Amino acid sequence: MTEVEIKLNVHEIGVILSALQLLNNSDEIHIAREYGSSQALYHKLSTIMEGMDTSETGLRNDVVPSF
Repeated sequence: MTEVEIKLNVHEIGVILSALQLLNNSDEIHIAREYGSSQALYHKLSTIMEGMDTSETGLRNDVVPSF
């Protein structure tokens, strides 16, 4: 199996987009060699997020990091 469908909410997509923005050049090159373009993933997720309700994506002080 090479594909799977998952449901992500606007906050989860935001986390992934933020993480992709923080990649440095060497990380992008490493990811591209192993898995493909991180820029393509960013643009794909960004396009999806544009069609979602982002009115509730402001700063949330009640969130505790899971790591």
